[in-house]
Amino acid sequence: MTVMVEKKSAVDVVYNGVTKPIEVQPEEQVTALLHKAISSFGITQNAHLLSLYRQDGSLVPEGESVERAGLTPNEVLLLRPNAVKGGGGLLQLARSIVHRTFHTFREWALGYQVDDGWLTTFWKALGASKRSIKAQIHTHPGEALHSATDDEWPIVSQAGFISIVIPDFALGQPSLENAWIGRLHINGEWQKLASMREALILA
Repeated sequence: MTVMVEKKSAVDVVYNGVTKPIEVQPEEQVTALLHKAISSFGITQNAHLLSLYRQDGSLVPEGESVERAGLTPNEVLLLRPNAVKGGGGLLQLARSIVHRTFHTFREWALGYQVDDGWLTTFWKALGASKRSIKAQIHTHPGEALHSATDDEWPIVSQAGFISIVIPDFALGQPSLENAWIGRLHINGEWQKLASMREALILA
């Protein structure tokens, strides 16, 4: 009589301050693990732009098996946006309200690209502190609107996430009166809300 033993283990995946164990098998492809993680967190938008990263910021190779990628049981992985998958699109992030440490890789008159190392550190800090990002806020020149870049690159892609755009580079009195305020739906589309009050009720 032959007895087959199935080798299973789990890795811990962190997304937006929440850690979840994801069961894996050594021969399973990293892409399968990535899809399980995306499904487990209920990510609704641009899942194809996400990758798994190790704590040191190195990308887990998606073309390998879990075993060949060197993943170990209970290893902590970060599920986060991968700028390379964006095809040159830029990840736009709001500054942390709690900590104002923010590093940019490249800046120009109308935007910036966030440093990849900073993003890894920030994602780890969210997981360690059990905090999460509920909204992103930034400004545009002129009228407040949600641009194609804003639609494609939210820092968090889960239903209920709030995005706020302040008009006129936020010059003048602090106000949300003319701001664009939206909520991400489960279908991955952004819905403009009538007011900040509606956003707070939803949160």
